[in-house]
Amino acid sequence: MVHDGARIPAILVVGGGLAATALAGSLRAGGFAGRIVVASDETRLPYDRPPLTKELFTRDSPVDLCTDLGLDPAAVEWRLGLRATRLRAGAVEFADADGRSEVLAADAVVLATGARPAPPPAWQGVHVLSTWDDAQRLRSRLTPGAGVVVVGAGWIGLELAGTATAAGARVTLVDGAARPLGALLPAPVGARIATWLADAGVTLVPRGVSGASATGVRLDDGTHLPADVVVAAVGARPATGWLPGRWLAPLGHVRVDDRQAVADGLWAIGDCAAVAGLPDQHWNAAVASAQRCAAAILGTEPPARRAPTVFSAILGRAVDLVGRPSPALDVVWREERGWTALLFQGDSLAAGLTVDRPRDVAALRRLLADGPARLGRDTAADPARPLRDALPA
Repeated sequence: MVHDGARIPAILVVGGGLAATALAGSLRAGGFAGRIVVASDETRLPYDRPPLTKELFTRDSPVDLCTDLGLDPAAVEWRLGLRATRLRAGAVEFADADGRSEVLAADAVVLATGARPAPPPAWQGVHVLSTWDDAQRLRSRLTPGAGVVVVGAGWIGLELAGTATAAGARVTLVDGAARPLGALLPAPVGARIATWLADAGVTLVPRGVSGASATGVRLDDGTHLPADVVVAAVGARPATGWLPGRWLAPLGHVRVDDRQAVADGLWAIGDCAAVAGLPDQHWNAAVASAQRCAAAILGTEPPARRAPTVFSAILGRAVDLVGRPSPALDVVWREERGWTALLFQGDSLAAGLTVDRPRDVAALRRLLADGPARLGRDTAADPARPLRDALPA
C-alpha cells in the first residue's frame, strides 16, 4: 500500500511517546508539509522511558524526545491530556480528564498508543514504572533501608533492583522462572546474571506470586514476604482495548503489514503494533516502525530492517541483546574484558547477549540484520577474533 504524502493534508497520531515522536520527525525530514496533530493522554511533551529506571535517582526532569530525535516541537500540534476512546471513519473520539468528549478528524490516522503495565487488578497499592509520575512516586519511597519487593525479573525488574540497591534499599526480586530473564535466555546465561544479584545483596526468589499488596507479596507456596514497597514489573499490554477486535492479534497488538498499514488511511506503530504477529517492544524497534510508516505515507522506499536490539544497564554493567533469543538455544561464550553469550540453533546464530563488549554489539547488529546467520562455533568463541571471521568461506 503506497501513498503520496502530498495528498494527505492532515495526519492524526494517537499517542505521544517514542514512536509518535519518531514518526513526526521522519515525516518532516521527508518533506511532509501537511498538518500533524499528536494527541496523547500524557500531560507532558514526549519523553524517553528507559531512563526512568536507569536514572531514577540522577535525573530531575524527563529526557526530552523532541530534542533527542531532532524534531522542532513547533512543527507539530500537540493535544495533551486526551485519552482515545473510539475510532471512527477518518476520526478518533477522545475524552479529557473530566470526561468531556472531543472528536479529532484527519485524512490519515496513525495509532501509536504504546503499552501499559499489566499487574493483576487485585494487586492494590503496588507500584508500577511506566511514566514520569510513576518514577517520582517510586523514588520518594526507595529510601535507605527500605524493604523492597520487585515482582518480575525481566529487564525493568533487573534495572530497578540494581537502582534501588544502589540507593541503599533492601531488595528482593521474585520471579516464577528459575533464573533472571528466564523467558528469554538459556539457563547458563540467566545463571550468570543471578550471580550479579547475589554479589550486590539482592535476594532472588524463584517462585510464583499468588497475591500482592502495598505491604507485601504472597508466594504460591503460601509464604508471605513483607515489604515497605512493592513494585510490579510483570510486563505490559498494548493500549488497544478501545479498538475494534477484528484488527487485534491474540495478545492485543494491532495487526499491520510490513509497512505498518492496518487499513486504507490507517497505520499502527511502536509497542501497540505487531508485524506478522511478532511485536518488538523495544526502543530501536519503535523508531524503525515509525520510519517505515513515514516512508509508506510519503511513498518512498522504507529503510532497511535492523536486528532487534535491547540495551540495559544492570548493576553497573552495559548489557546488549541483539537478535531473537530463546531459552532453548545453545550457548557459545566469548570471554575477555566482559563476555558475550552467542545463542545458536545448530550452525545458525540467532542472537547474542553482550556484557561490556561494545565491539561485539556492532558486529552482531551487522550479522543479524537479515535474521539468523551461519557461523562457525569454534571461531566465534575466540574473543580475539572478529565475529565476521566465523562466517563460512
